[in-house]
Formats: sequence, C-alpha cells, structure tokens
Amino acid sequence: MIGNALRVEIDRYAVEMRRSNPLFTRAEDGTLTADCIATYLANIHYLICYTPAYLARARDRAAALGDAELAAHYQHKRGEEVGHEAWAERDLERVAPRALRPVERQAVPSMHELVAYLADLIDHDPVLYLSYILFAEHLLVVLGPEWLEMLETRCGIPRSSMTVIGNHIELDKEHVEAALEQIDLLVGDPSKLPQMRRALRATMTYFDRFCVEITATKEVDDAVLHEAPKHVSAA
Repeated sequence: MIGNALRVEIDRYAVEMRRSNPLFTRAEDGTLTADCIATYLANIHYLICYTPAYLARARDRAAALGDAELAAHYQHKRGEEVGHEAWAERDLERVAPRALRPVERQAVPSMHELVAYLADLIDHDPVLYLSYILFAEHLLVVLGPEWLEMLETRCGIPRSSMTVIGNHIELDKEHVEAALEQIDLLVGDPSKLPQMRRALRATMTYFDRFCVEITATKEVDDAVLHEAPKHVSAA
C-alpha cells in the first residue's frame, strides 16, 4: 500500500533525525537558542502562509486533469488549514523578546527553495503533493511532543510559545491515519509509488538543509553583548 510505504520512510527519517538533525540534537543538549527558534518560527510562518494557496493550486490542477476526487480532497484540506499562520505569528511575538538579536523575518534560502519546489511539484503532478503533506503531518506526530518537551525543559522555550507545533500535533493525530487511507484511495495507479517516494525524499532533503541553515547561524555571545564598556585612558 502506497500510504504505508511512505509512512515507513518517514519513520526511518525520524530515527535518523533524532541522531543527526541539529534542530533535534541541539534541543536535546540544551543549546538551541531563542534566536534559532525565532528564525525557525519566522520561516514556518512563511511556509504556512503558502499552504492554503498551494492546496487551491493542487485542487485546480487536479480538476484540470479530470481528477474530481483529488480536487475535492484538496478543497476540503484547504478549509482545515486556513488561519494557521496566526499561531506562528503569536509564537514569534512571544519568543522574539528572548532573542539576543532582532528577528530576521525574511525566509532563509532553503525555505525559498522548498516553497519553489512544492509549486513545481503540484504543477507537474498534484498527486505528488500528498507525499509532502504526509511528511509534514506524520513527522510532527512522531517527533513533535518529544521536541517540545526538550525545548521547554532544556532550552527554556515554553510550550505556550510553540503553539504552532502543539496545535498541529493535536490536529494531525487524527489527520495522519485518515491521510494514509486517502492516499491509497486517491492514488489509483500503484506505479506512482516511485515518484511519490522521490517527492518525499526531496522534501526531506530540503528540510535537512533548512534545519542546518537556521542552526548554523553564528550566535551572538550574550556575555559580549552585555559586557560593560572599557574605559580608554587619554594618552
């Protein structure tokens, strides 16, 4: 079954993410800073703002190809996703005061690349967008609760400042099981599986780049920022 085959790959990715993804490992060792989280939230806000438009784009593309069931699925999904960017906006307002630097609201290059990739994916074949949606929802259900716990207890970022993650975890618990069944119903051609796997793996690659990019930014040393100015004696 196509849905389960994709879920297995996402579960494997989650295992590897625990070991090597800096967004996870730095939360685990307590070094993921408010600056990184603020950048993360700014980029998640950027991504989520595209979701309703991309679901409409996938709906229209499916309809143009004569796939009424897929078009109806994306129309229903769009109704579920409208307004979620407000969660990220509120979270960013709560985290930003903890950051040492002004928050850069512009998306990082890897996020721009992911958004562009998803547009091309939809235009090429709207069925393949299902791979991305499953990745986004299932990964949050698998790793989200653990990540939020580490952010709060090890990094000092309270759950109340990460509602865009917490709310999606609660919503997606129900969405994932339904999505697995829907994928098998909506993707009538088993030969689509290799293409859907490629779309899934490409999404993972872009996400890996994003995680590395936002955590590799040089942190400003708090001690330097708050160091008292030295007196210069007049010669």
